[in-house]
Amino acid sequence: MSDNDLLRWRERFPILKTSVYLINNSLGAMPASVRDGLATYADLWEHEGVVAWNSWLPLVRETGNLIAGLIGAPSGSVIMHQNVSTLVSVVASCFDYDGPRRKVVYADSEFPTMHYFWEQQRRLGAEVQYIGTDDQLVVPLERLLSAIDDHTLIVPISHVAFRSSELIDVAAVVQKAHRHGASVLLDSYQATGAVPFDVTALGVDFVVGGSVKWLCGGPGAGYLYVRPDLVERLRPREAGWFSHARPFAFDMGELEYAPGIERFMGGTPGIPALYAAREGYRIVSEVGVERIRARSLQLTARLIARAEDLGLTVNTPTVDARRGGHVTIDFPNAEAVSQELIRRRFIIDYRPGAGIRVSPHFYNTEVECDAFMDELTAIRAQLGN
Repeated sequence: MSDNDLLRWRERFPILKTSVYLINNSLGAMPASVRDGLATYADLWEHEGVVAWNSWLPLVRETGNLIAGLIGAPSGSVIMHQNVSTLVSVVASCFDYDGPRRKVVYADSEFPTMHYFWEQQRRLGAEVQYIGTDDQLVVPLERLLSAIDDHTLIVPISHVAFRSSELIDVAAVVQKAHRHGASVLLDSYQATGAVPFDVTALGVDFVVGGSVKWLCGGPGAGYLYVRPDLVERLRPREAGWFSHARPFAFDMGELEYAPGIERFMGGTPGIPALYAAREGYRIVSEVGVERIRARSLQLTARLIARAEDLGLTVNTPTVDARRGGHVTIDFPNAEAVSQELIRRRFIIDYRPGAGIRVSPHFYNTEVECDAFMDELTAIRAQLGN
């Protein structure tokens, strides 16, 4: 896909007029149509008052179905919530930790949310097997697989490592876990909208993610996929009135779980975030994740080549099949350089122990990637690097 072909998409993202925006794995650029989406929400509230719920509630499942279409999930298998931390809690509440199968296995390359959460499950009886690495950059897949056994309850795993952009062999994890009767909780936050995948083909049990990054949907709209054959068997303790089959009956008896994915819904949904998020989902769907992936590999390979020519440390796999959507570059004084880049409106970010993360999306160009590397080189020279 050429730069010229992408020009028709660029005008939908206002920040591209004022910045070289290359941090889409942290916060995707806002589509201009988000303002219209939020205006629709405000208009309904203003003119309909409480009757607006007749339009708002169906939006939860409709928005979930937009995500389902992007990850190969069947309609009605994705529910929306506010964030991944909450959704992980909902998933974990479906399990008990007082039997022989109570081990949770994950590596220190995971996003810290997973570590913070699962460590606290020790208080409920969970046995956490935490697999350390030398640098938190390379996922210790073989050691992870070796740790999965008949006592393993669940394996939380990132689809793409947030520091290094390493693309994980999810199928291998699912196959080993299922062989031992364990579940897999896949965090696809760094993958959805950037890397094509099919949850049905993978056979993964749970998928969580959010809208902040490649989906260009902003904060407040997380999603949970549950494998359809599991839904009716699971009874989450983390429940709310919308987990009930008849929430507006206000029944004070025993909880009768809602049929289908709504049993994982919990409390009142964050409606404004859904109006914002669906605008990005629609654009990503229109462009197509396969096309986005092809463009990403082209641009990230260009960045890697430039970084290697400059003798910089590239903490990202150089093989296309092992790389997600961003490139992590490190060198002495990288944090100071990142701050100056941002001041000059070259928008990236920095992660300790990893380096500067650069993540072009489908609306970025070769010219922007080259300009970023040129500016980085100039700043390093000015700082005496």
